[in-house]
Amino acid sequence: MTYSTTITQKGQITIPKPIRDFLAVKEGHRLFIELEKKKRKITITAPSDFLDFARTIKVRKNKGVDPVKAREYMETHYYEPR
Repeated sequence: MTYSTTITQKGQITIPKPIRDFLAVKEGHRLFIELEKKKRKITITAPSDFLDFARTIKVRKNKGVDPVKAREYMETHYYEPR
């Protein structure tokens, strides 16, 4: 099936409800968007499970921060509201 959507001023699109229902996605869910430059085509897919999604998360490298000092800083500068 083919659906039509419009790009907003902010560059956003609305995914039609039948597609959202089929992919079982809701507000706040993340999707994979793959670009095929030669075909001028994008493919939108939903992760099949959490591990598929977790593999896409980029982790920043430690820039010389000592984890013990970071924890001490957090313990002295932040408090847990009760």
